[in-house]
Amino acid sequence: MSLVMLFFLQFILINACKEKITEIDYNPNVLSAKDYIRAEDAVFEIVNAFFKGINDTLVINHGYGYIDNCDVTYYPSDSSMTFGYGVENRMCQDNKYRRGLYRVECNGKILIEGVTAYLVTDSLFVDDSLVEADLEIQNLGINENDLPEYSLKVVSCVMRIPDTTKTNGVSISADFRMVWAEGSATPEIHEDDIFLISGNASGSSSDGFEFSVNVQEPLMDYLDCFWISQGISKINVPTAEFPTGDIDYILEDGCNNDIDFWFNGNRFFDSIK
Repeated sequence: MSLVMLFFLQFILINACKEKITEIDYNPNVLSAKDYIRAEDAVFEIVNAFFKGINDTLVINHGYGYIDNCDVTYYPSDSSMTFGYGVENRMCQDNKYRRGLYRVECNGKILIEGVTAYLVTDSLFVDDSLVEADLEIQNLGINENDLPEYSLKVVSCVMRIPDTTKTNGVSISADFRMVWAEGSATPEIHEDDIFLISGNASGSSSDGFEFSVNVQEPLMDYLDCFWISQGISKINVPTAEFPTGDIDYILEDGCNNDIDFWFNGNRFFDSIK
């Protein structure tokens, strides 16, 4: 009887070890994907406010406009702008609190063909997360499809999440192209503006995992939506057991904040504010 029990115990232990060996840790993948979409979202919040500001009739004609609870000031003499939220937290249209500002300087008239705008944040906090961004947007003119196109270079963007368990910020850089797919005929009306985003990015998560991202299906950046509303990107996390997966900005939820992640055939998901 004792031999039978011993054999049975050995069988259980062997199978338990096998299960332990085959258990996959998806944390590097999921944590990297979650951190990336937040940093990406922080970048496009700045970019979208910029495009609203440079095409606003009041801003261009009178040097000032109040857009989505942001003070937008234009200085034509030196082709510069400021986008400010004040020194105290200000509730914005997307239900996020902001304070601080970012500055824009152009190497020519805002933002005609060939001109580059340089955007740098200054103590910009979004829901108490510090966003330190250095961006360059260049007007590339009309593309082969007769649509305005821009390059967006994220020289650097570091988002520091107010979490005592995190020692690092989320850090990304990127080279994107933005095609003004809808609404360019009426630039002063941003409610119908849609940009399609392509390109690639790389960075490091708040947990120290390095990753790279490549847009597979163009991301839909609808200026009047608070999030990327459609598209698929492929993310690669070299240190993960299954390094490659997809970030799906699911179309089914419309202009909403739900995003799916797929790794090794397994679905994970997240919602960003």
